[in-house]
Amino acid sequence: MKKTLLTSLFISAAVLSSAHADSLPAPVIGIVEQATLDKSAAFQDIIKQVDQKRTEVQKEMAAYENELKDKDKELAENPKKLSEKDLAAQRQVFEKRVQEVQEKLEIRRAQMELGVEEAKKTVYQAFLKAAEDVMKEVGANVMIYKETVITANSGFDLTPKVLDKLNKDLPNVKVSFKSEADVKKQLTQQLPQAQK
Repeated sequence: MKKTLLTSLFISAAVLSSAHADSLPAPVIGIVEQATLDKSAAFQDIIKQVDQKRTEVQKEMAAYENELKDKDKELAENPKKLSEKDLAAQRQVFEKRVQEVQEKLEIRRAQMELGVEEAKKTVYQAFLKAAEDVMKEVGANVMIYKETVITANSGFDLTPKVLDKLNKDLPNVKVSFKSEADVKKQLTQQLPQAQK
Protein backbone atom coordinates (compact mmCIF):
# COMPACT_ATOMS: atom_id res chain seq x y z
CA MET A 1 0.00 0.00 0.00
CA LYS A 2 2.75 2.38 1.00
CA LYS A 3 4.69 1.52 -2.14
CA THR A 4 1.63 2.09 -4.35
CA LEU A 5 0.92 5.45 -2.72
CA LEU A 6 4.55 6.53 -3.18
CA THR A 7 4.54 5.41 -6.81
CA SER A 8 1.31 7.31 -7.55
CA LEU A 9 2.79 10.44 -5.92
CA PHE A 10 5.86 10.23 -8.18
CA ILE A 11 3.67 9.69 -11.25
CA SER A 12 1.47 12.68 -10.28
CA ALA A 13 4.55 14.88 -9.79
CA ALA A 14 5.97 13.78 -13.14
CA VAL A 15 2.66 14.48 -14.92
CA LEU A 16 2.37 17.89 -13.24
CA SER A 17 5.94 18.91 -14.06
CA SER A 18 5.54 17.65 -17.64
CA ALA A 19 2.28 19.65 -18.02
CA HIS A 20 4.02 22.74 -16.61
CA ALA A 21 7.00 22.29 -18.93
CA ASP A 22 4.67 22.01 -21.91
CA SER A 23 3.15 25.41 -21.11
CA LEU A 24 6.45 27.30 -21.17
CA PRO A 25 7.07 29.39 -24.29
CA ALA A 26 9.97 28.65 -26.60
CA PRO A 27 12.94 30.82 -25.60
CA VAL A 28 13.72 33.83 -27.78
CA ILE A 29 16.99 35.10 -26.39
CA GLY A 30 18.58 38.52 -26.50
CA ILE A 31 22.02 39.33 -25.10
CA VAL A 32 23.39 42.57 -23.67
CA GLU A 33 26.82 43.54 -22.36
CA GLN A 34 27.18 44.22 -18.64
CA ALA A 35 29.45 47.12 -19.64
CA THR A 36 26.36 48.88 -21.04
CA LEU A 37 25.98 50.44 -17.59
CA ASP A 38 29.52 51.85 -17.63
CA LYS A 39 29.09 53.14 -21.20
CA SER A 40 25.82 54.92 -20.45
CA ALA A 41 25.58 58.71 -20.48
CA ALA A 42 24.19 58.67 -16.93
CA PHE A 43 27.14 56.68 -15.59
CA GLN A 44 29.59 59.01 -17.35
CA ASP A 45 27.71 61.91 -15.73
CA ILE A 46 28.19 60.26 -12.32
CA ILE A 47 31.93 59.99 -12.94
CA LYS A 48 32.11 63.66 -13.90
CA GLN A 49 30.27 64.75 -10.74
CA VAL A 50 32.43 62.56 -8.51
CA ASP A 51 35.60 63.90 -10.14
CA GLN A 52 34.40 67.44 -9.38
CA LYS A 53 33.64 66.49 -5.78
CA ARG A 54 37.02 64.76 -5.46
CA THR A 55 38.77 67.94 -6.68
CA GLU A 56 36.85 70.00 -4.09
CA VAL A 57 37.77 67.53 -1.33
CA GLN A 58 41.44 67.53 -2.38
CA LYS A 59 41.51 71.36 -2.18
CA GLU A 60 39.82 71.25 1.21
CA MET A 61 42.25 68.61 2.49
CA ALA A 62 45.25 70.52 1.10
CA ALA A 63 44.12 73.57 3.10
CA TYR A 64 43.83 71.45 6.25
CA GLU A 65 47.23 69.88 5.58
CA ASN A 66 48.84 73.33 5.27
CA GLU A 67 47.11 74.45 8.47
CA LEU A 68 48.40 71.39 10.35
CA LYS A 69 51.95 71.72 8.96
CA ASP A 70 52.07 75.38 10.02
CA LYS A 71 50.78 74.55 13.52
CA ASP A 72 53.22 71.63 13.85
CA LYS A 73 56.10 73.88 12.80
CA GLU A 74 54.95 76.51 15.29
CA LEU A 75 54.84 73.91 18.07
CA ALA A 76 58.31 72.66 17.12
CA GLU A 77 59.65 76.22 17.44
CA ASN A 78 57.78 77.03 20.67
CA PRO A 79 59.41 74.73 23.25
CA LYS A 80 61.74 77.49 24.34
CA LYS A 81 59.02 80.18 24.36
CA LEU A 82 56.34 78.23 26.27
CA SER A 83 56.20 76.51 29.60
CA GLU A 84 56.00 72.72 29.58
CA LYS A 85 52.36 72.89 30.67
CA ASP A 86 51.39 75.37 27.91
CA LEU A 87 53.27 73.34 25.30
CA ALA A 88 51.48 70.15 26.38
CA ALA A 89 48.12 71.94 26.20
CA GLN A 90 48.87 73.25 22.69
CA ARG A 91 50.11 69.83 21.61
CA GLN A 92 46.84 68.33 22.88
CA VAL A 93 44.81 70.92 20.91
CA PHE A 94 46.91 70.12 17.82
CA GLU A 95 46.34 66.35 18.19
CA LYS A 96 42.61 66.97 18.54
CA ARG A 97 42.66 69.05 15.35
CA VAL A 98 44.53 66.27 13.50
CA GLN A 99 41.83 63.84 14.61
CA GLU A 100 39.08 66.23 13.42
CA VAL A 101 40.72 66.54 10.00
CA GLN A 102 41.05 62.76 9.71
CA GLU A 103 37.37 62.42 10.61
CA LYS A 104 36.46 65.02 7.96
CA LEU A 105 38.42 63.06 5.37
CA GLU A 106 36.53 59.87 6.30
CA ILE A 107 33.22 61.72 6.07
CA ARG A 108 34.10 63.14 2.64
CA ARG A 109 35.08 59.67 1.45
CA ALA A 110 31.82 58.24 2.78
CA GLN A 111 29.82 61.10 1.18
CA MET A 112 31.26 60.18 -2.19
CA GLU A 113 30.82 56.42 -1.74
CA LEU A 114 27.20 56.74 -0.58
CA GLY A 115 26.36 59.24 -3.32
CA VAL A 116 27.85 57.03 -6.02
CA GLU A 117 26.13 53.94 -4.65
CA GLU A 118 22.69 55.60 -4.77
CA ALA A 119 23.27 57.07 -8.24
CA LYS A 120 24.48 53.70 -9.59
CA LYS A 121 21.32 52.04 -8.25
CA THR A 122 19.27 54.56 -10.23
CA VAL A 123 21.24 53.78 -13.40
CA TYR A 124 20.93 50.03 -12.81
CA GLN A 125 17.14 50.27 -12.40
CA ALA A 126 16.91 52.30 -15.63
CA PHE A 127 19.15 49.72 -17.35
CA LEU A 128 16.84 46.88 -16.29
CA LYS A 129 13.80 48.78 -17.61
CA ALA A 130 15.55 49.63 -20.90
CA ALA A 131 16.59 45.98 -21.33
CA GLU A 132 13.05 44.81 -20.63
CA ASP A 133 11.55 47.37 -23.04
CA VAL A 134 13.96 46.39 -25.83
CA MET A 135 13.37 42.71 -25.13
CA LYS A 136 9.61 43.19 -25.60
CA GLU A 137 10.13 45.43 -28.64
CA VAL A 138 12.09 42.73 -30.52
CA GLY A 139 9.91 39.87 -29.32
CA ALA A 140 12.48 38.22 -27.06
CA ASN A 141 11.43 36.60 -23.81
CA VAL A 142 14.85 36.04 -22.23
CA MET A 143 17.70 38.55 -21.80
CA ILE A 144 21.11 37.39 -20.60
CA TYR A 145 24.49 39.02 -20.19
CA LYS A 146 26.76 38.65 -23.20
CA GLU A 147 29.66 37.80 -20.88
CA THR A 148 27.91 34.55 -19.90
CA VAL A 149 27.56 33.40 -23.53
CA ILE A 150 30.39 31.43 -25.11
CA THR A 151 29.36 32.24 -28.67
CA ALA A 152 26.29 33.62 -30.42
CA ASN A 153 25.16 35.12 -33.70
CA SER A 154 25.57 38.91 -33.58
CA GLY A 155 21.87 39.28 -34.32
CA PHE A 156 21.14 38.30 -30.71
CA ASP A 157 23.21 41.23 -29.39
CA LEU A 158 20.82 43.95 -28.25
CA THR A 159 23.51 46.03 -26.52
CA PRO A 160 23.34 49.02 -28.92
CA LYS A 161 19.53 49.20 -28.64
CA VAL A 162 19.58 48.88 -24.85
CA LEU A 163 22.31 51.53 -24.55
CA ASP A 164 20.40 53.89 -26.85
CA LYS A 165 17.19 53.38 -24.86
CA LEU A 166 19.01 53.83 -21.55
CA ASN A 167 20.65 57.06 -22.74
CA LYS A 168 17.28 58.43 -23.91
CA ASP A 169 15.45 57.42 -20.73
CA LEU A 170 18.18 58.54 -18.31
CA PRO A 171 20.71 60.94 -19.88
CA ASN A 172 22.06 62.02 -16.48
CA VAL A 173 21.76 61.38 -12.77
CA LYS A 174 22.18 63.88 -9.97
CA VAL A 175 24.64 62.49 -7.43
CA SER A 176 23.39 63.52 -3.99
CA PHE A 177 26.17 63.95 -1.48
CA LYS A 178 24.66 63.61 1.99
CA SER A 179 25.33 66.23 4.65
CA GLU A 180 28.11 65.69 7.20
CA ALA A 181 25.52 65.17 9.92
CA ASP A 182 23.68 62.48 7.92
CA VAL A 183 26.92 60.69 7.06
CA LYS A 184 28.12 60.77 10.70
CA LYS A 185 24.77 59.35 11.80
CA GLN A 186 24.92 56.59 9.18
CA LEU A 187 28.53 55.72 10.01
CA THR A 188 27.67 55.60 13.73
CA GLN A 189 24.78 53.24 12.99
CA GLN A 190 26.94 50.99 10.80
CA LEU A 191 29.73 50.73 13.38
CA PRO A 192 27.80 48.60 15.91
CA GLN A 193 26.52 46.34 13.08
CA ALA A 194 30.07 45.82 11.78
CA GLN A 195 31.23 44.78 15.26
CA LYS A 196 28.58 42.04 15.57
